[in-house]
Amino acid sequence: MDGTLAAVMMGFGETYFAPLALFLGATPFQVGMLTTVPILIGSAFQLLATRLAHRVGDKHWVVGSAITQAVVCLFAAALAWTQWEGYAALLVLVCVYWMLNLGIHPAWNSWMGRMVPPLVRGRYLSRRSVPVQLCFFLAIVAAGAILQGSESLRWGPALGFAVCFAIAGAARGGSAHFLSRQHDPGKGLQRDRPSLGGAIAGWRSHPYGRLILLLTLVIASVNLSAPYFVAYWLDHLKLSYAQFTALTAVTVVARVVAAPYWGEIARTFGNRRALQVALVLVMPLSALWTLSTSFAYMIALQIVAGFAWAGYELCYILNLFDCTDDRNRAQVMSLFSLLTGVSIVAGSLLGGWLLGVIGHDGYHVLFVLSMLGRAAAILVLAPGVGVPRVAERPFGDVFLRVISLRAGRG
Repeated sequence: MDGTLAAVMMGFGETYFAPLALFLGATPFQVGMLTTVPILIGSAFQLLATRLAHRVGDKHWVVGSAITQAVVCLFAAALAWTQWEGYAALLVLVCVYWMLNLGIHPAWNSWMGRMVPPLVRGRYLSRRSVPVQLCFFLAIVAAGAILQGSESLRWGPALGFAVCFAIAGAARGGSAHFLSRQHDPGKGLQRDRPSLGGAIAGWRSHPYGRLILLLTLVIASVNLSAPYFVAYWLDHLKLSYAQFTALTAVTVVARVVAAPYWGEIARTFGNRRALQVALVLVMPLSALWTLSTSFAYMIALQIVAGFAWAGYELCYILNLFDCTDDRNRAQVMSLFSLLTGVSIVAGSLLGGWLLGVIGHDGYHVLFVLSMLGRAAAILVLAPGVGVPRVAERPFGDVFLRVISLRAGRG
């Protein structure tokens, strides 16, 4: 229930921060900064959030942050309703949102790592993601319908955005309620944890070092282009809100369908091998956007992307769990999130600079450069990443197993 209501918040709120900025008059570059700079600030905030969570307890920190996040969504609704063209005000709200969103993660991951036994963790998380992604999909569709319908009303999209963010705030409040009802089986372990410096010192000697390096380089390459897809769709291609919603929602549908499949792949062939396969599938996705602007093609590409990203998002979390234990997990997650934030902003700033220099034609340049950056990181670092199984199947065998359809075996 926590996960599904949090997904409703994301579908009605987080997904539509960038369209709200465009509606309030932001430029494509400002939209790119809105989707990246707050993540860097939130990642840096995790260094403090981890220490605060240790003092008050993981559960109390997560619940309190979720409640505050609900309030932020309600402020965003008020900003949309007043149509105040204050980019700085929206940027501040989104920064606070991501400080809370990312500040929750280390404590939540440490909490879930204690609560969910390792033997069932992969299957549980993959199955949990089905209702979560389904509610995310339904929320995106409902929000898109509200926005599209509001254009014909006297109040226009201002009413639509206000309603969407109000629903997001209410959903996050419900999520906080269900978080408060979960138990924490390891409260006594929280005082005996190493510092962030200890996690950095173990970079070379522990497998999480190579894993984090690979993931941050991939994320930096992804964010050369990712922050500018909303502007590419709505500003460059002039897609409607309904088409934007369809492109966003179809990816979620693909993730819902693919999540249990990836969970079984990870369980059968190992978390490390499953992540390697997912990374290879993610590698070419951005460059494929240069091939056609047909809406049917874009829908098909989003389905493929949803399948690939479902595997990536599940498997990198499972690998981080494999490479850490309860004693150092929160610190490693904080370090990873900080480096992730730096990578996101570095990639987006470079992408924004290139887009400003080249102009509208720069979108396709960004898409190709993003693919090349992913390929370089994956081909160099992925072969030795993670914790291997004792008897591990060759990568090629697992890759073919993941992407092939074998009718003779059902």
